[in-house]
Amino acid sequence: MERVKATIIGAGAVGTAIARELSEEYPGEIFVVEKNQSPRGENQSSRNSGVVHAGVYYNRDTEPQRAKFCVEGNRLMYEFCDRYKVPCKAVGKLIVATNEEEDKTLDEYLQRAVNNGVPGVRKITGDEAKKMEPNVNACSALHLPTSGIVDPVEFVDRLRGTAVGNGANFLYSTGVVDVAAKDDCFDIKVKTSDGQHYSFESSILVNAAGLFSDEVAKMINPENTFEINPLRGEAMKFYKTRRPTIGMAGMNVYPAPYFYTAADGTRRRTVGVHLTPTFDENGEIGKTVTVGPGIVTKVSREDYSSSLPLNFFHDRVVKFFPDLQSDDLELHQAGILAQLKGKSIQADFVIEPDKKYPNAIQLVGIDSPGLTSSLAIAKYVRTLIKELCIS
Repeated sequence: MERVKATIIGAGAVGTAIARELSEEYPGEIFVVEKNQSPRGENQSSRNSGVVHAGVYYNRDTEPQRAKFCVEGNRLMYEFCDRYKVPCKAVGKLIVATNEEEDKTLDEYLQRAVNNGVPGVRKITGDEAKKMEPNVNACSALHLPTSGIVDPVEFVDRLRGTAVGNGANFLYSTGVVDVAAKDDCFDIKVKTSDGQHYSFESSILVNAAGLFSDEVAKMINPENTFEINPLRGEAMKFYKTRRPTIGMAGMNVYPAPYFYTAADGTRRRTVGVHLTPTFDENGEIGKTVTVGPGIVTKVSREDYSSSLPLNFFHDRVVKFFPDLQSDDLELHQAGILAQLKGKSIQADFVIEPDKKYPNAIQLVGIDSPGLTSSLAIAKYVRTLIKELCIS
């Protein structure tokens, strides 16, 4: 039976970034198994806002991996995209307050950003914010110069290209149907989209299956109790050239964060419905601005329909972007977040060796800021494998 050094299940941003790292360590000995046909990051990686987060939202005491990997990944993202000519730009972000209560929230997040080592963050007045984005209404704002946007599809594609250059073998349209642990490896059974079955062995197994990471975790070790709670994020868009009063200079604009109690009783943080510039076909900041996400619960893992009305999005941004009208908006896209079921505001990424089979690395609940963090997560997984002396 064919045997490889390491197998990554999932070829999204995180899985492909790990393939790139491990293919440098073990050139020509890496398999990446991906159930989707497209090599350009389906599911979470291709269906998100493309924001490069700065690292302001995460409490380093309760979410140390999110806090660390987001800040580190932010820097690595710009370096990688500059080197490989991926559309990516540090456009900056304004997190705006429109009243006294939100202004106090900004103070909390300013301190959090300082604690996390976010470069250049500062609190500014509403007048300063309007100089940056004239059509935004704010009494104060946080300015994060290292926040930006990236073309996530091109990013994943370049990651794949560098991994393939190191001899990594990507198996698309191939789903994992069974994993059996042996003394020093795993017997992995897969099925292709045309119905063919075959098996191979792998000394190391990395679960980066995103929305299906809980199912893969149980294949590896049935004692795992992870359960993904799919959350659909729906987004609208408008064209900033429609009227002068909804034009934008091209920054990310977010409301002050707030907390809410979800239907399952857990307390969750939301960064709110926000405005995000996008790239045009030439890799320049274009005329389209996305508005979202609006979160819908109790959906299937691949239900990319849209159900929220235009007013849902309009009502959530009009207080800080007052001249936007509902009929300016049209459908953009929907994506699914792989959130752990029952996750509270204290939950962190799960990135750890399996408790029973340490030569399997489990990555579960890698939702936002997974895209921004992907390169930093990949470096950590490479180091983790080396520290565990997995051979």
